[in-house]
Amino acid sequence: MTDRFAVTSGTPFTVNGCPTALGPYCGGTWAGLMENLDYIQGMNFDAIWMSPIVAQLPQLTPDGRSYAGYWQQDLYDINYNFGSAEDLHALIDEIHARGMYYMMDVSVNHMAFSGAANNIEYSILNPFDDEKYYHPYCEVDYSGKNITSLEQCWLGSWFVPLADLRTEDPEVREIFGGWIKEMVANYSVDGLRIDTGVNVEPSFFTDFVESSGVFATAEVYLSNETAACQWEETVGSIINYPLYWPLTAAFTPYGSYDDLTAMMTSERASCKDTTALATFSENQDVPRFANHTSDLSLAKNIASFVLLSDGIPLIYQGQEQHLGGGTNPFTNREALWETGLNVFNPMYQHFATLNTFRRHVISVSKNYSATQNNVTHSDDHYLVLRKGIDGAQVITVLSNGGDSGPTEELALSSTKHGYASGMVLTEVLSCVNVTVNSTGYLNAPMAGGLPSIFFPADSLSNSSLCGMGGQKFGSEDIKATVTASTYTTTISGTPTAAVAKATLPAVSASSTATSTTTASSMALQTAADSRSTVSAAAIALALSSGVLGLLIGSVA
Repeated sequence: MTDRFAVTSGTPFTVNGCPTALGPYCGGTWAGLMENLDYIQGMNFDAIWMSPIVAQLPQLTPDGRSYAGYWQQDLYDINYNFGSAEDLHALIDEIHARGMYYMMDVSVNHMAFSGAANNIEYSILNPFDDEKYYHPYCEVDYSGKNITSLEQCWLGSWFVPLADLRTEDPEVREIFGGWIKEMVANYSVDGLRIDTGVNVEPSFFTDFVESSGVFATAEVYLSNETAACQWEETVGSIINYPLYWPLTAAFTPYGSYDDLTAMMTSERASCKDTTALATFSENQDVPRFANHTSDLSLAKNIASFVLLSDGIPLIYQGQEQHLGGGTNPFTNREALWETGLNVFNPMYQHFATLNTFRRHVISVSKNYSATQNNVTHSDDHYLVLRKGIDGAQVITVLSNGGDSGPTEELALSSTKHGYASGMVLTEVLSCVNVTVNSTGYLNAPMAGGLPSIFFPADSLSNSSLCGMGGQKFGSEDIKATVTASTYTTTISGTPTAAVAKATLPAVSASSTATSTTTASSMALQTAADSRSTVSAAAIALALSSGVLGLLIGSVA
């Protein structure tokens, strides 16, 4: 979320911080984001989805201000609250120079107005400056059962109505097609996140995505996987809401895995390609996971599922700081700079390890991303997943026991892990080696409710993990530097000094790697590569949604 990620260096902090619940602009900028890309890349993310860039409704309203980026009024201008056009281009160039991808957030469902729905000045909305482009006003049915209402009625509120565009109209479709093609070229866009996708008929997206020429994923806030996957067929990918609810329920203290595993099976039957779904456990429109439970072990387990399961892992800024905001009001849109961007936070380190491991597995097992994650064991406490080709499969053992989980070994037969007797596997989070015994059992060490992740020890070479050497950030042009901090912890009741270390990219604007799409003219030429590559990337949400965001039918 651009407004809540980082301020430009030298900007004075407000005395009382950012009053997120009131919905103001808090001062985050494109320049601030660019200055802190090391923080994102330090966790080895390779794609950044950030707030919409187009010009917004300028007024202060009873619903707050347009900091989220979904109250758009001019698609051909930018939001100067975030900085200048030069700042934006510099940011995108720097993202590309680091070998990362830029995902642009767009809305094709509506335009915004401050005032009554029956008194909209359509002439100020660009390019849809006439009432003929909009559906007649009606209140949206948020139950999710009336698809026509979701697609044609108006989102927003009494104070900020979001005029619903006639996206079924050929003229509206043509205008949008031309606009998105220009935006992709002008801003070297590698991928799209499409806001309020469920509020637009699926058929709209076939030509829209084709016009963009890049990978796209759409927000489809539905719990029914059969209904949601209609948008997956025309967009190519959707944000995986059907999995979200059973996933978060499974990782409450000693929750059940039954609904989660059932949904994984059902989605494979309903969706065209589950490996293209964007899997998440937090975003800007649902309560943070730590809002449900502050348990750090459970947070690490659900994060491990997201990063190592099927689909595109999608992580919302602040998860790495274990923030716990809710959505009524939106306290989950915290000003991240108020955390100090702490790279020693245990969750930051967890994401850094998981992303580094995932990138390495993809590099040594080219078909890893395309394989499906199979549940090989499930009981009241543990869930075991197997993903990857034979001989290079990742075995992920997850626990719902929380911080008080027992110290024990979970005996997994060869049918559950697939490795031969004598195979030495490394548990990549603790760097402990475990050998499959003579009867084919893998005795997985479990402690404190933490997850365990196993991979062949000899296949970790050049991963930069567990002392195995290699380039952490995947490019010889991006060097790594280790920073350390001393802190006090308690061991056996005695305060003890300990050292925390973090590996960060040692890069600058003048010394970064070759850009993946360094010029606007290159963007469309690299479309085919973008569509396939971004779909395998780990995406960091450095952005937001709007008033009720992804809530059923999505109020932007």
